[in-house]
Amino acid sequence: MCQADEASITRVMSDEQLNSLLLRDFEKPIVWRNFAERYPLHGIPSSISDFLRELGQLGIEKLEAHNYAEEDTNDELYLDEIVRHFAAPPETRPPLNFLDIRNLILSRVPVHVNQVDLLRLAQRRKAGSAGKSRPLKVLRDYADHEFFLLSSRHSISPLHVDTAGQLTYIVGISGCKTWYLPRRFTAAKIMPPGCPHAVFTPENALTFGGNFYTLPHLGSSLRVLGLQAQFNFVFSNESITEQDYENFLVMLEVYKDEMDLQQMGSVASSGITWGITNQHKNRKDVSKICARGQGFGKLQAKLRLLIWEIHMKGEAKLS
Repeated sequence: MCQADEASITRVMSDEQLNSLLLRDFEKPIVWRNFAERYPLHGIPSSISDFLRELGQLGIEKLEAHNYAEEDTNDELYLDEIVRHFAAPPETRPPLNFLDIRNLILSRVPVHVNQVDLLRLAQRRKAGSAGKSRPLKVLRDYADHEFFLLSSRHSISPLHVDTAGQLTYIVGISGCKTWYLPRRFTAAKIMPPGCPHAVFTPENALTFGGNFYTLPHLGSSLRVLGLQAQFNFVFSNESITEQDYENFLVMLEVYKDEMDLQQMGSVASSGITWGITNQHKNRKDVSKICARGQGFGKLQAKLRLLIWEIHMKGEAKLS
């Protein structure tokens, strides 16, 4: 039987604690119980009914509904159907999850995340050197991944790992969710890359969240990406996209000369997940490694070369 386990999480109660943890490669999920009280999500609807009304005003007509209690039951529902779903008695309706609803309302990335989000910082640097050739909105779209999770009572998300080696933050707005690690949902949670979890919703719930990367966790993120490239849906409930690979290439290119030895070592050690061994002595050897999983072979080849290059830089610093 699952039981709450304080040893499975790291609790924080201050900005200083959270900022300190985000500058390290923390292993356990971080929970800040009263985060939403200290940092209210101003401008974000605070109830499910208000949220659905806001989506309608934005011109959104449908949302994809997931019912993991049954097979092959992912359907698109109109907003008025969703309103009726949440208004109906719980025993008369199926448990539905409306996942990864992109935040089109108002950006509310926590300031603590903003300060360390490696992809966001890398894109800002590229924007500074790109001038007007690439609109800021495009750069922001690549870096930002803010979303809402809308769930009705008794809905579930089976055991999975979040896609592409991303860290994930979740902020509670209304209702209740139980994370199985296990961990009862409180107010704010940040999960490291590759953190397996399942989620149960005992009552209707609305949460806000997003994905990001950090420099201390970049090696871990690369290892998770490599595993997902091999095992895909066995590993995660989403597929790796071309943009995911492009994001890693940007982060590695921008920060490859700014890593300390520990960060270089972490990135270099991820190479084994991508097929890089001591037998690969030069760029030509690395470029001959076969692609992992399905598709994106050219992007994987670029990624391997960057990992190998960082490995060689680290060795040169040590010699």
